[in-house]
Amino acid sequence: MFNSVFYRHVPYLTGLAVLLMIAVAMPAIALEIEAEAEKAPEAEKAQVKWGTSIEEAMKQSAETGKPVMMDFYTEW
Repeated sequence: MFNSVFYRHVPYLTGLAVLLMIAVAMPAIALEIEAEAEKAPEAEKAQVKWGTSIEEAMKQSAETGKPVMMDFYTEW
């Protein structure tokens, strides 16, 4: 009798155990990610610098090998 009840609830207990392990591990993972971010050089922390000249952007793209992203919008 006990075995049949136990085996019916094993999937639920397994899921609960996994959720508890994730909940316990998340703060430690967040602290580790934060520590790694603090170690990163300032160049990696730099924000995107938006430009307004297509010619300059294409020149920089050719020099660095990085792609150019153009964002067009309008307010009609």
